[in-house]
Amino acid sequence: MKKLTVLSLSAIFAASAFVGCNSDYTPAENTSSSVVVYSFNLSKDDSVVANLDTVFFSIDLDRARIYNADSLPFGTKTDKLVPVIKMLESASAATLTVRRADGTDTLYNYLTNSTDTIDFSNGPVLLNVVSPSGAFSTTYTIEVLVHQLKGDSLVWDKMARRPLPTQLANVKEQRTVRNDKGIYTLTSDGYALQIAYAARPDASSWDYVITGLPSGADISSFAAAGSDLYIIVGDLLYRSPDGGLTWNSTGAKWSHIYGAYDGRVIGAMRSGAAWMIDQYPSVGSPVALPSGMPVSGTSVPVEFSFPMSDASQIVMVGGKKTDGSLSPDAWAFDGSQWARISTTSLPVGLENVTVVPFFTFVTNSAYVATEYSVLLAFGGNDGTTNNADVYISNDYGMTWAKGESLIQLPDYISPMHSAQAYVYDSVLGSRSADGLWTSLPLSYRIPASARLEYMPFAGSRATEPITTWNCPFIYVFGGVDNTGALSQTIWRATLNCLTFKPIQ
Repeated sequence: MKKLTVLSLSAIFAASAFVGCNSDYTPAENTSSSVVVYSFNLSKDDSVVANLDTVFFSIDLDRARIYNADSLPFGTKTDKLVPVIKMLESASAATLTVRRADGTDTLYNYLTNSTDTIDFSNGPVLLNVVSPSGAFSTTYTIEVLVHQLKGDSLVWDKMARRPLPTQLANVKEQRTVRNDKGIYTLTSDGYALQIAYAARPDASSWDYVITGLPSGADISSFAAAGSDLYIIVGDLLYRSPDGGLTWNSTGAKWSHIYGAYDGRVIGAMRSGAAWMIDQYPSVGSPVALPSGMPVSGTSVPVEFSFPMSDASQIVMVGGKKTDGSLSPDAWAFDGSQWARISTTSLPVGLENVTVVPFFTFVTNSAYVATEYSVLLAFGGNDGTTNNADVYISNDYGMTWAKGESLIQLPDYISPMHSAQAYVYDSVLGSRSADGLWTSLPLSYRIPASARLEYMPFAGSRATEPITTWNCPFIYVFGGVDNTGALSQTIWRATLNCLTFKPIQ
């Protein structure tokens, strides 16, 4: 929570006049300053919430409104709070009107009972301040705001979902990839193949291509790099430069595509009895596969940049190794070599895990929340059943732990494997999980686990009222449940706190 006090221009002048004068100064009775409230806060009470007395309240004298711009944490009790109100000592009256749950009002004389607890839980409390002579009075509306939803929970809105983009009637397989041009979903009904294209996953319409892929294409190998699309047919790597309309063999014999790095695709291939790693377009001869590195079923790699590093890096999780066992590890590539980087792996080996970069927040004792990006891993199959847990890494995939309950998948989303997830910004205009799917170009790439400076809880430097703001969403395509059925849905999720209107 960001400390913030906002006063109208008239309040600043009034407070300056009060502080700058000596203690026996009495304002003119014919000015509004005789009923000014120049400070408001709550008394310390750790049984309510830690550091309650540090929460700052805005005082808007023009509208006679007092409120905490940054709401208190979800679940904070506000029925027994002691306000600390500073006004002119010569005010002749200061009365608090408190609404009760049954609709009745209770009056408190603040001048004689300033330590009484006040119930703010039933809506705004009214503070009426009367000038020394009784000639003037102002009634302030006091609100103690509390978040109505858990800000750090990952929300998968049932209303904010769409069917997979396809014109095929009975889709049995799908895979979605992203390249420099946009996002592509390849679907199959067991016979026909179709590619849907859009600039963003929340597009109002998609373009469809009945692709010219030869028979035998491995849909699970569908990949993208630069502006091209790739897929394996038999044991040959095919490339399409035109969004999937036409395909040509590259001549490279591959068995698995890991993903893209620096505009090239990287894959696994056999060379006699040995396994090798190759790149296309080629940057040299294939290199030997490191011991224990998977050769199929790996997650779509996540790309990011290390602080103080000139080269980007990709990280992938899980997959099947050459001996048939499943890997619980994260592997990374920095442009020159692959390495197993996980020191604390997933608790079980999985294949076809979904990995996506996203956010978490660390809040200090003064309620200042700092945003960090993390890797989330969910889904995948352990050889018997689908993984139902969401795991989190905040150190580039080196250590993994099961995420808190607030970021776990809801009961209405079945555990699944072979889903693909991507992050895009959307524009929001109010605090709501209303399924708004507006179009906005991706404004930044989220680097996994790199500290970010964007803090939605923080004060804004905006010079005009904030009416819209960017909110990152995870879009999840497809996935196969424990019965083997393909999900026909694009799910969308984000953290509640990212949908809150930024403080100005």
